[in-house]
Amino acid sequence: MEDIFIKIAAGTISTLGFAILFRLKPSHWAFAVFDGLLACVCYFAFKSVFDGDFLPNLLAVFVASSFAELFARLCKAPSTVFILPGCIALVPGGTLYFAMSNLLSENREQALEYFLLTLTVGIAIGGGIIASTLLRVTVNAVVKKIKGAAAELYNDFNI
Repeated sequence: MEDIFIKIAAGTISTLGFAILFRLKPSHWAFAVFDGLLACVCYFAFKSVFDGDFLPNLLAVFVASSFAELFARLCKAPSTVFILPGCIALVPGGTLYFAMSNLLSENREQALEYFLLTLTVGIAIGGGIIASTLLRVTVNAVVKKIKGAAAELYNDFNI
């Protein structure tokens, strides 16, 4: 349990570091760091429920990206500004390192195993971002239609 808290703290600190490196405005740092913290907490929460690495990463990134979309609206900034730092702690750098290390050591079977894990997590991260963006676009379209229908209805009764 203590190990999880250390990993969450490290993920949160790495989010702040990436936000600074990414040259986010200091007024956006708190939102980006909270998004990274949320991604880490969600990952470990989903990891305790689901087996494997795909679904916990997909769901954690979906939650983090959804909040990043919300933060983008609040701060009047592009959502990418919050999505990238928020998801950086989930990027599988360690498994990619071990894949390359095993490849150079000519341990091809182990290298392939780590590479496939890296690829799986990468696809989950991309899928979570895409799913969150599609949800936002769909909700915006529905809200726009409802507002248009309500305005038309109001105009019909307001003679």
